[in-house]
Amino acid sequence: MRMLLIFTVAIIGQVLTAAAPLQQAQPLVPRPVLKLIVDHPALAPYLHPEVVGRVPLVVSDHLLEPGVTPSKFGRPLQIVPERGVGTRPHLRILSFEVDGSRAKAVVEYRVEGVQAVFDLRQSKGWWTVVDAKVVRTPP
Repeated sequence: MRMLLIFTVAIIGQVLTAAAPLQQAQPLVPRPVLKLIVDHPALAPYLHPEVVGRVPLVVSDHLLEPGVTPSKFGRPLQIVPERGVGTRPHLRILSFEVDGSRAKAVVEYRVEGVQAVFDLRQSKGWWTVVDAKVVRTPP
């Protein structure tokens, strides 16, 4: 009986190990897409650079690809590790889904109680925003 249990556990471990490469990694938001998001007019009414603590614009590194840091309000974005952002006002990428030349990014700005959904298209290596919607989120 004990050998059967050990054998079963070993088989399950092998199956899980073999299945791991089949899972696709979560795509990360390229820095040029982040620039499109922070500069998009849909988010502008919620960023409030005149409010203390909103400049530089803080962005969580959650789902964010490494690279050149874009600027907003004349200062580089402050990219902060997910665990270190705390309660500071910050943008957080909730999801980024890519399907060929199309992508959808959902971004949260909790301090303003909003989520923005960006539909993007890529052509010849360049991303563009084709639609953006901002919705209020429940407190």
